[in-house]
Amino acid sequence: MSTTSIQSRRDLFEHLEYTIEGTYDELVDDQELQPGQTMLKTFLIESNVTPEQLRERVDIAEAREVDFDLHELVIRRNGNDHTFFLDSSDSRFWTLYTLEESDDAKAVVKDMVSGVRNGLDYTWMPVEQQRDIMEMGEFRDVGVSYEADEVFSSDYIEDRLDFGDLSVQSSGRGTSTLFDILDSQEELSSFLSLSAVGIKREISGSFVLERVTHNGRFTTSGGDSIQLHIDTVEEIKNRYANLLQRIEEHHRISYESKEHGTGIDGTPLVIELDNEIEDVREFIENIITSKNPLRLWGAKTKLDDQYWKVKGIDLHNNDKYTMEICPEWIRLYLDEEACGNTALRIYANLQRHYDSNAVMEVLE
Repeated sequence: MSTTSIQSRRDLFEHLEYTIEGTYDELVDDQELQPGQTMLKTFLIESNVTPEQLRERVDIAEAREVDFDLHELVIRRNGNDHTFFLDSSDSRFWTLYTLEESDDAKAVVKDMVSGVRNGLDYTWMPVEQQRDIMEMGEFRDVGVSYEADEVFSSDYIEDRLDFGDLSVQSSGRGTSTLFDILDSQEELSSFLSLSAVGIKREISGSFVLERVTHNGRFTTSGGDSIQLHIDTVEEIKNRYANLLQRIEEHHRISYESKEHGTGIDGTPLVIELDNEIEDVREFIENIITSKNPLRLWGAKTKLDDQYWKVKGIDLHNNDKYTMEICPEWIRLYLDEEACGNTALRIYANLQRHYDSNAVMEVLE
């Protein structure tokens, strides 16, 4: 990808619009892209660091300021260079644009957000927000991917779960009907974890084809307006940011010394489970392994039969957390300075890897 001609935000967006028009034409005419032709990928990243701090933590071969809060980054991975454009105009939610191959782009971003204490994370969209995306345009395709084997051991899956890996991919006119049929099956509903939804969005005569994953990756397979793509990303980001803000306003626990005792502000988050936990101790041992995607470490304490507490560290920012776990619910306590994205990572990944019907109430 030659980027020497891109000297401003406007240049970048004109280049990306030309790209999405081209990919759409090829897919309509030939149902496949030309060699070397790629789709636009846009990543929405939650950040607690500055772009300058990012450069200290990621192997960046070259960095160039293109425009205000817009940088071109050439990131090195396994000896290969990959080009991204980082828009940090929203300091909390960065947007990364790239035309790299999909697997390369995903691997670079995964490395970027998975480092210990690197201050970056995916935007973990709960099932409710993914279903809202379906309503933003004409429903085109869906990915259902229940991947318990990414979190739970083979023994736990064998003994406690109906599925270790359930995957359904569908596109075309029958997709909506297929999804409705699957969604109506009570015995399957806990395992219908959305991994991606695809829509065709049309506004004021312009259109864009978007596929949005559970962790904030947009793949644009066509369209005639980069502005409509930007607006779509912005709208979804704002919904997510609102949810995160409500968590941080109402559900971080702080303490204040008073004349007659201690005052407490904030309430814990409660995740109600539809798929009840059969053995709480085994469940905890599977979710505090420090591994992706949950990235939780901790020590467990038995409070009563099937009632345990975990005190630990979220490896995202090294924030402390406390969880109480029963078969029917999980109660999560965040420290007063904790990142609210911890709660959304736990919640969205429990929906994706254990119980898609889990519900977390967040105060308005």
